[in-house]
Amino acid sequence: MENAAFYIRTNENDGLASREEQLRAIEHYAEENGYEVVARYEDVEAPGKLLFHKPDLKEAIGNIKEREEWSVLIAAEARCFSQTESARHELAHKFSLYGNRLECPDKSWDAFEAGMKNYRREMSGR
Repeated sequence: MENAAFYIRTNENDGLASREEQLRAIEHYAEENGYEVVARYEDVEAPGKLLFHKPDLKEAIGNIKEREEWSVLIAAEARCFSQTESARHELAHKFSLYGNRLECPDKSWDAFEAGMKNYRREMSGR
């Protein structure tokens, strides 16, 4: 079994599912994909754009840099990481640098990685 962590972000203004709904989706996804959840990160009622407002997501990033307890961070949907696509691409880039992944039931690591690479190519061409 591969070690994983989960990330939950709730915010009524962003239209995200409830904490309980996200938890069920993540647990089902982890079980279906053979992941053992060893860490949990939750930003309750956190705005969706800036990392500054998400202390648990910042802690998860610190984990991949320092402790390396898990290799994949699972969320119920990609918007839980951020409401902005560019922020999700930057997060995927950061995770890829350390050999870690982001995954969701609605978006595989391959999709995160492909989007991130396209975004970085577009940004370098400006």
